Amino acid sequence: MRPPAGGGGRGFGGGGARGFGGGRSPGGRGGSSFGGRGGGRGGRGGFDEGPPDTVTEVGTFMHACEGEAVCKLTNVKVPYFNGPIFLENKTQVGKVEEIFGPINASMFTIKMAEGIVATSYSKGDKFHISPDKLLPMERFLPDAKGGGGGGRGGGR
Repeated sequence: MRPPAGGGGRGFGGGGARGFGGGRSPGGRGGSSFGGRGGGRGGRGGFDEGPPDTVTEVGTFMHACEGEAVCKLTNVKVPYFNGPIFLENKTQVGKVEEIFGPINASMFTIKMAEGIVATSYSKGDKFHISPDKLLPMERFLPDAKGGGGGGRGGGR
């Protein structure tokens, strides 16, 4: 690993506490006030996207637990974390909080939106999600690339 930019000791221009010459100066590469590293976080504001054009069934209500709805996954795909959950009439009722259980019998919890109570639903009630908020199950399975030792430059 290389020493910090600016050379050795901690004097004028040494890495130290970002004195003169240590790290990046405002005129150096990067150009932002973040010192040329990384950049700001966020940028994806928490704006409400509104109801989607279409919704797909994602699960059925099993029971309420600690104010959240526990549901059985009925879709072949897995919902995004924090993906908005709707009723069939596209009324948003909450967001996906947790996904758990075995691959072949997964469940998820819905953190209810303000003013909506999980106990108001009964067993078997259906919940829906926007199709673009679903991930294929293969994403969560180990690669099925069998055999074949492969040539040069194998995987990392």
